[in-house]
Amino acid sequence: MSRYWTGRLLQAIPLLFAVSLAVFAVLHLAPGDPATLLADPAYLTESQRAAIHRSLGLDDALPIQYVRTMAGIVTGRLQSFRTTEPTLAMLGSALPTTAAVGLIGLALATVAGVVLGAAAATRPGGYLDRLLGVAIVSAVSVPTFVVALFALRLFSEEWHLLPASGIRPIGATTFDPIASLPHLVLPVLVTAFPIAAILARYTRDAVAEALAEEYVRTAHGKGLSGRVVLRRHVLRNALIAVVSVVGTIIPLLLGGSVIVESLFGLPGVGRITVQAALQRDYPVVMTTTLFAAVLVVAANLVTDFVYGLVDPRIRLA
Repeated sequence: MSRYWTGRLLQAIPLLFAVSLAVFAVLHLAPGDPATLLADPAYLTESQRAAIHRSLGLDDALPIQYVRTMAGIVTGRLQSFRTTEPTLAMLGSALPTTAAVGLIGLALATVAGVVLGAAAATRPGGYLDRLLGVAIVSAVSVPTFVVALFALRLFSEEWHLLPASGIRPIGATTFDPIASLPHLVLPVLVTAFPIAAILARYTRDAVAEALAEEYVRTAHGKGLSGRVVLRRHVLRNALIAVVSVVGTIIPLLLGGSVIVESLFGLPGVGRITVQAALQRDYPVVMTTTLFAAVLVVAANLVTDFVYGLVDPRIRLA
């Protein structure tokens, strides 16, 4: 078992190296000049522009810049071009917002998806089953930003039930989890909706397939109720497929955080990444992108671990 985990961790090293190279290359090939962060380009002379490039280390060879950037991320000394704040500190301050929205949204979507999918599988062709088909089509075809704009229009502008943006009440100087809960409702629901629909559809198919197995008929023949058979036998086998889907959803969740945080004005990782990319703040983009890559690798490892918990017959080797 330890050889398996060691091998998986070693496989992650070249993956993260390739991601860092790709992001570094895209940033330096993209149009734009980081010098414009520090001075108005209309008033910059060539000598002033060159001086700014030297101060930012942009006049060095690209391999040297890459090694310095990666060393700065590892040591925590890499600083933002715009604010000179350590990029890891910026990531740490933005991470709680992203984690709150992402984890609560994923948990809500998983519970709703499994419950609705299992209920639909027990009554194929019923009202809930047909409604689930409409939900999955809507989740796939309607972009996240459309759902977010619709929610803002309905709950914030028309009904005035929930705040439209921000993570804390206006005028608040400290973070209060209770006071911030209304600000998280819409972002969490928008995040959870497409994930819940997808998980419900996979759960429905997996449960329907498990219900047709011989051991289910045997369990019913022994006098077990349908609810007990569903909970003890069917769902446990069906959850293997659901765990696989959850593992692949993590990257989509990170990508969706960019849209959700931008539309709802949340100070999360997705929003600071977009702002840094638009401002050519290379160190911030490198830090947040590598963090996302590490998170995806960790999510895949956790998925493998959960396989063994859901089905003890699975042995990782």
